[in-house]
Amino acid sequence: MKKLLFLFALMLMSITTYATPQEVEYIYIDGVKWILEQKLITADTSLHNSLKAALPEDHIIRSSNWEGYKAYWSIQQERLCLDSVRYYKGTEVCLPSDILLRVFSKHIDGNRIVATWLNEDIRVGSGKVIHGGPYEAYGSTCENEKIISIDHGKVTGIQTYHNYIVEGFSFEGFNREDVMKLREMFPLPLEQYPKLEGVDKIIFNITQARIDATGHMVECEVKVVQPEGAEYLAKEMEKALKAYHPWRVLFINGECSDKGIARWTFPYFLDNKE
Repeated sequence: MKKLLFLFALMLMSITTYATPQEVEYIYIDGVKWILEQKLITADTSLHNSLKAALPEDHIIRSSNWEGYKAYWSIQQERLCLDSVRYYKGTEVCLPSDILLRVFSKHIDGNRIVATWLNEDIRVGSGKVIHGGPYEAYGSTCENEKIISIDHGKVTGIQTYHNYIVEGFSFEGFNREDVMKLREMFPLPLEQYPKLEGVDKIIFNITQARIDATGHMVECEVKVVQPEGAEYLAKEMEKALKAYHPWRVLFINGECSDKGIARWTFPYFLDNKE
């Protein structure tokens, strides 16, 4: 059973490893290049479809960019502006301005295209990735981020953050070596429970875990998934989790985050055999 568990974990890791990261778009703020953490044209389905229909028939769709295009943006005079759209054809090719103006004809202000269809906060980043996917791919968290509030294309506010990580244990990136160390990390008084004789592992589920700024787990809910009738072990594991230190802490956009810890299910083996 343990080998099957490890094979399953390996399969999940392989899926994550080989999933193609999606290309990001870029925005220039005061001449500085930032990574956009979402695609902005897709917020308007009709506009997105019109743009895709305007791309040349021989443009190449890649697994790293299923939309088939990449937009480049800037903030000019407190307006979010679309500067250019590029597609792939062996190399990146800029979509002609006459086609771009035709597709975005309802959003032209003077000689620029303003994202008047957009009415939400957008997130941009720069610097090294401290959490998530590879550099310049959606889903990653960068050390420098801005949250920009957009009201029909107008910039109404910008909040700037410096994100960082305090190293410690996390279930994220959980591997075979970690599994075999859990008894050492989270010791349980198993000798007090003779009912566990013949049981090779316990599967715990933790939810609503909260880590404070010092790397201590201050609260969590623990359930025993397997074996049945072993709910009495939930409190023991809760004590062990709270006693462990340090847990990893992420400071993202001014808040303490417990990504990779807050909800998790993990096996706890009762011997060292594989």
